[in-house]
This record gives sequence, C-alpha cells and structure tokens, in this order.
Amino acid sequence: MKKHIIIILGIMCVLQFLVGCGNKSEKTTVTLADQFGLAYAPLEIMKSQQFYEAALEKRGLDIDVVWKRFGNTMAIREAMLSEDLDIGFVGIPPFLIGLENGMDWRIITGLSESRVALVTKDDTIEGIEAISKDHKIILPQAGSIQHILLQMAAFKTFGDAHRFDAQLVALSHPDGVIAFTAGDEKQLHFTTPPFLQEDLKVAGARVILDEQTSFGEAFTFIVGICPTRFYEETEMYEAFLEAMDETFLFMQNEPDAAFEILLKAYEYESEDLAQYLSENQLRFGSDIKGLDTFVEFMLITEQVKTTYTQEVLTWPREGSE
Repeated sequence: MKKHIIIILGIMCVLQFLVGCGNKSEKTTVTLADQFGLAYAPLEIMKSQQFYEAALEKRGLDIDVVWKRFGNTMAIREAMLSEDLDIGFVGIPPFLIGLENGMDWRIITGLSESRVALVTKDDTIEGIEAISKDHKIILPQAGSIQHILLQMAAFKTFGDAHRFDAQLVALSHPDGVIAFTAGDEKQLHFTTPPFLQEDLKVAGARVILDEQTSFGEAFTFIVGICPTRFYEETEMYEAFLEAMDETFLFMQNEPDAAFEILLKAYEYESEDLAQYLSENQLRFGSDIKGLDTFVEFMLITEQVKTTYTQEVLTWPREGSE
C-alpha cells in the first residue's frame, strides 16, 4: 500500500510540474496601447465589439485583452521594452527613430490618415515665415509626426529643417489644447482632430500650416506595431489582423452603429463628433502610405542612417512572404 501511495504521489508531482511548466510558458494576457485623438477611433470599435476576443476564442485561446492609453510614443516604447505591451499605435517618424535606436519592432497595419495642422492666434503670423524665436510650438514630442512635418515645411521654406527645433514644447494633445487656450499669442499648437477643432474655437485662431503643405501627398498618420516576440505568437498575431479587418469592415458597413460607439467612447456631443469626422479630415484603413517619403527625409536630416525598405519595416501578412 505504501509503495502504491508513493508511486501515485510521484505521478502527481510529475503532472503538477508539467502543468506548472505549461502555464509558465503560456501567454494569458495581450496588451494593446493607443494614444489621444480620433485617429485611433477604429480601436474603440474593436474594443466595443470585442472583435479581438472573438478572433482569439475562435482559435481556442483563453486570453485576456487589456487596453492602455499613453501620451506619446516614448511611453509606448518604454512599455514595450519592459514587455508590458504587445501592440502599440504610433506615428511613422517616432517608429523609425525607435527602430534606428535598436527597438525590435515592425509595422503590423495602417490605422488612419488624418488632418494635421499648426494653429496660431497671433494676428501677425500668416505663415511659418513669420514665426519668431519668441514663439513656442506645442506638439506631442520631438520626433513626433507633427515635428517631422514642421521640419519638412522649414526645409522647403528656409532650407533648414531644424530651424524651429529649439522652440518645441512637448505636451500631450489634451494638455496642448489647455496650454494653447490659456497661453498668450506666442503659443502655437500642432495637432489633430478633435483637438484641432477645439483650438480653432479660440478667438483669432487659424491654421497656418497643414499636412498637405508639408508632406505634399496622402500618408498614413497612425500605424500599429509589435515586437518580434509577439509576431512569433502566430495565432495571437493572426487573430489581431483578423480583428483589425473586421473592425474596418464594421466601420464601412455599419456607419451609424460605429458612430454611436464613438459617441459613447469619446463623450462628445453628436454634432461635434459629426463635424470631427466630416470633411475628409479622417480616413481609416489598413493601407500604409508614405513610408518611403518619411525615410528619405529623415535620412537627409540624419535622424535615421539606414535606407529602410517597406519589407524591412513591416511584418508580412499571411501569404505575402
């Protein structure tokens, strides 16, 4: 009897060890992070409709989906470095700077195109030529897409991409609106919907530079990125792509339902949200545009030193390798 008990206990210990090892290696949570603004609207649809959870469940994966929001790409980078984040959504320029500085990440998908504009309430300024050294330019961070667009405009106008670099003030979009509204006429704000519309409610506020003038063509404003470790989690990675496709289809085929979801998520007045989404200010989809142009300009300005190709910058979708 003692011998049988010892054998049974031994088997139980082995099974417990194997189960413990299996649990240790299994991923039970996937964490995604966006930033502030309507450019991230598809993610609110995905979250509300639980498209990602459904795609994971379809593959037999019992995984919790966690959503976070950060003020800039620097915070996303730090979270990804510490392995507290699996998928993040950022602008192309800070993604390129991170890659240049050793970040192990690539682009999964495009997310949105957006209007991006520099606003002033200084009635002496008609264009960037009139911005003096006393003016401050509020944007999310150095190296942000707003910063690179400002540099592009400065390069075209003055032949000096770095002309305004010493005048930058790094603030999140919501804090930027507060600073622009409360500050004097020396404060300019480079921002996107809906914060752009909030800025333009200030007396005398007007746009003096936008993305078309700087970039010259349509480009993807926000992309989704992930590191190698998550890309190699094949089923979770493919489930995310499926959920992203489902999200864009829902926005296309159920626009009224999508609008109601966004109305609740962003807590805007219906008329305001309709305005923010109108006039072609925001466009959503998985296409990735403008990578080559960003790389070329950032090479010229020595913010990257590598001639990256789209194949190097993006993770392939199934069947595209």
